[in-house]
Amino acid sequence: MRKLALILVVAVCFGAGVLLAAQAGKSVWKGTVATEDGVKVVKNPSEPLYGEFVFDLKEDLRLGGDPEKEASYFPRGASLAVDIAGNLFVTDRGNRRVQMFDKNGAFARTIGRQGQGPGEYMFPGEIYFDADGNIWVDGGRKMVVFSKDGLFARNVSVANPLIRKMLGPGGSFIGTTQPSPAQGDRKLELIKVEPDGKTLRTIAEFRNELSQAKEAIALHYYSTWINFAPVSADSFAYGFSGEYRIWYADAEGRTLFVMTKTEKPQAISGSEKDETRKNGLIWINGESRDEGVFFPDHRPYFGQLMADDTGRLYIPRFKSILDKDVPTRVDVFSREGIYLYRMTWASWPAAIRGGFFYEVREDPETSEYLVIRQKITNWEAMKAR
Repeated sequence: MRKLALILVVAVCFGAGVLLAAQAGKSVWKGTVATEDGVKVVKNPSEPLYGEFVFDLKEDLRLGGDPEKEASYFPRGASLAVDIAGNLFVTDRGNRRVQMFDKNGAFARTIGRQGQGPGEYMFPGEIYFDADGNIWVDGGRKMVVFSKDGLFARNVSVANPLIRKMLGPGGSFIGTTQPSPAQGDRKLELIKVEPDGKTLRTIAEFRNELSQAKEAIALHYYSTWINFAPVSADSFAYGFSGEYRIWYADAEGRTLFVMTKTEKPQAISGSEKDETRKNGLIWINGESRDEGVFFPDHRPYFGQLMADDTGRLYIPRFKSILDKDVPTRVDVFSREGIYLYRMTWASWPAAIRGGFFYEVREDPETSEYLVIRQKITNWEAMKAR
């Protein structure tokens, strides 16, 4: 009996050990970390560490949808930024204004006004916040800076035209240049510039096989670009969409480490090219034409990058131009570059902050734009590493 009891104990312990090992195996990262040319490279497998994750969303705030509420009426386009306190800043493009609402959705004030003088802008764009909480309104070739109380502080000229930009340390900017037909080399650059427009240095450079005919360049749905996003107050991530490789850099643009992910390239079909020529093609400095339209060997791997306030990086997977209404697959990485989750989103948010999912939607019936905040009820269940 004693021998039988011992066998049973061993069997139970062995079974429990196998079960624990199996459970642990589901969360064992199967990637590798290497050093290449003195740089740490985190190499992820094709499958995420924790599998699929689905946000459980519950709407708790909506701005717009009522023409009687003039302060939150956004008839022709809007974008959204959220500060560290949860205040919402809406760029109301139709009315050419920036509206500030507190975290409860109450209207607080209008930031600046339309015009060309101090504290004024003609076409307000994206909103940025610096380390002191100051509000920076993108006015195209200038940034209009306000205190966190909405008082005008100064104008900052931006001499170097940038396609996209983000606020860097000390009032500098990090952004990408627009390719010029006159350059001929078709290179894309991620640069850091001073507020006066003086280029400090090139952070990264990539060759983009843009379509070109004589003195015109064609941009289309499958064009590859540099995408980037702030990850924390002192770091950001960037990558060239033609390869699944992401650089994590400090605020000065110095590489901290590189993250890669095993991914099979997807060819661009003939029907995709036909649709792109019809509805996804823009010529710069020239009229529309058929000659010179170039397509890369495969689809870009990803689009715009985004990080939440835990430092998790969200990378939307590029999809066919024929599948625009299909939900977007999203890869989620820890701030250390570990592939954590695979997700599916019906829409791309303006921000993910404090356990909330912020988005801007266009009402299909009225064409009015709505700002919607949804609480992520299972936020705490999502692992950060």
